[in-house]
This record gives sequence, structure tokens and C-alpha cells, in this order.
Amino acid sequence: MLEVWFANIKKAGIRNYLVVALDDHIVDFCKSNDVPVYKRDPDSGIDSVARTGGNHAVSGLKFRILREFLQLGYSVLLSDVDIIYLQNPFDHLYRDSDVESMSDGHDNMTAYGFDDVFNEPAMGWARYAHTMRIWVYNSGFFYIRPTLPSIELLDRVAGRLSREPNSWDQAVFNEELFYPSHPGYDGLHAAKRTMDMFLFMNSKVLFKTVRKDPALKTLKPVIVHVNYHPDKLRRMQAVVEFYVNGKQDALDPFPDGSDW
Repeated sequence: MLEVWFANIKKAGIRNYLVVALDDHIVDFCKSNDVPVYKRDPDSGIDSVARTGGNHAVSGLKFRILREFLQLGYSVLLSDVDIIYLQNPFDHLYRDSDVESMSDGHDNMTAYGFDDVFNEPAMGWARYAHTMRIWVYNSGFFYIRPTLPSIELLDRVAGRLSREPNSWDQAVFNEELFYPSHPGYDGLHAAKRTMDMFLFMNSKVLFKTVRKDPALKTLKPVIVHVNYHPDKLRRMQAVVEFYVNGKQDALDPFPDGSDW
């Protein structure tokens, strides 16, 4: 997956990218493929995660490492490796918010927010309560600027994940980003922007909607993130076949969702 990831980054002409490696094997692999790579100095916590950590532990670790880059004044577009790059994403960022993230939503309502009405007939005249909902930001692909709210966000997420080892980093990331201040809790004052779901496309949008729509199939996304499906490598390769090599039926064999 890493090889497919950086091969398409190179094809898209993206030069300012960097692999953060957790072990020497990945360092050697990147160097042998002329891929810029960074590995932190030895750290007992990081070394332990690299050796024995599961997906959530590794995902939590990225918030600690990401903070170091922000402290140096760099804005960072963080990327998981289950992503295919088809255009340079830096040409499509607004850079007007602390955090600019792709969505797990699959249509305009879920990606950008909607008024969800809760109905409680026992309340009579006041039976309808309006709620604001939005599907979560994806913590595997977001642009973050070196601002105080951004650094505080990373500190809050990393702190909670260290205290709550069974928590999912994406859930914690969204809770800290969206929960408002309320009694006993001071919310984060961070500006947020949701990326265009057809340019920064998740795999539910692609396999459930786009591939079945003749008009949408002609659009070229900036990235496709295979976040909704466990057969990631096969689908990544199919995305390359469809968008890069022009094989029009490359996406057809796959079910909308996963087989389990």
C-alpha cells in the first residue's frame, strides 16, 4: 500500500511529501525508492507502539508526531497510506481555517451538515426538536495550520488517547474539535472547513454513488481515500486503473460495501 501511495504521489507531481517511519525497515524501503523519509530519535513509547501497537495505537501516535511539525511553524497535510493521489492537493486547499478536513459523509447533507428533527409525541405542542448533525471528519486526511488552537487540539487528542487506550482516535479528534463549551468543559476555539467531498473523495462516495453515475464518473477527484473498505490494496489498484489508466470497468467487480 505504501508503494502504491508514493508511486501516485510522484505521478501527480507532488514534491513536498514526507513519510514518517516507525521502524528501520520502512526507512530502508523508502530510501531505496528515493522517497523522503523521517524517523524520530529513539523513544521508548514510539518504539513500543511500532513493535506491538494496533491500528488505533499507531493512529494515536501520529498526533504526537504531528505536533512537532506544527511547533516548527509548518502547516501539514496529514495522510494515511490508503489514499490514491490523482492531483496535487495543495492546489485545492483554502487555508482559511485551523483544520481543513475530508468528510466521512456521502452526500451534501451528511458531509456539510443538516437539521435533523427529533420527534417526541408525548411533548405535545413541543414534540419537534431540531438538532444539527454532521458526519465526522476523517482523521486520516486533514490539513492543519500551525496555530494555537491547532496545537491545543493535538495536545487534547494525544492526552486523551494516552489516558483512554481503548478510544478511537477519530472519535476523540472529532469530539475535541466539535464539542462546545459547557459546564465543566472548555471547548476548543478552532475554525473548521469541510473539504469538497467530490474532490477529496472517500470510498463510500466512490463505490456507492460516483461509479454508477455517468456524469460523476467524468469528474477527476484530487484524492480517493479507501477508508470504508478493508480490501484496501485491491481497491486502491482499481482506482488507479480507472482514473489513471482509463480502464472504464475497473471499479465494477467490487460490492458497494465490504463482504463482512
